Amino acid sequence: MSVCPLPPVPYVPLPPAHAHAFIGLTSVARGHVHRIEMFVYATNGDGTDEHVHRYQGHTSNVSGHFHRFIGLTGPPIMLPDGSHYHEIDALTDDEPFEFKQNYYKTVLSVKRHEHKFAGRTGTGIGYEPPGW
Repeated sequence: MSVCPLPPVPYVPLPPAHAHAFIGLTSVARGHVHRIEMFVYATNGDGTDEHVHRYQGHTSNVSGHFHRFIGLTGPPIMLPDGSHYHEIDALTDDEPFEFKQNYYKTVLSVKRHEHKFAGRTGTGIGYEPPGW
């Protein structure tokens, strides 16, 4: 019995992996706002495809608490120079937390509430150098 060799699998390069920064403020809820500073998770893609980025994090600590959030960006929006950005339109979790003894702990003295945050990421960062 002879074995038929498989044809070689062609190498098809993926678009470059990259991330984006996002900085913004939440909406006002219960008389305060939170700051958000994050990097979305890296993924392969460019301004011509429909890639999205996952993100998760937490807001700044204001009024004795912070909020967690998790989500996906919108698809890329191409800029004239060939770079791209993504839009984010999301809500924080409604549970106020504090960080106590290496754990997240619900702040019971603050009523549950959520904050909206929206905006654009910066253009892509963290691309590998050409030929790397």
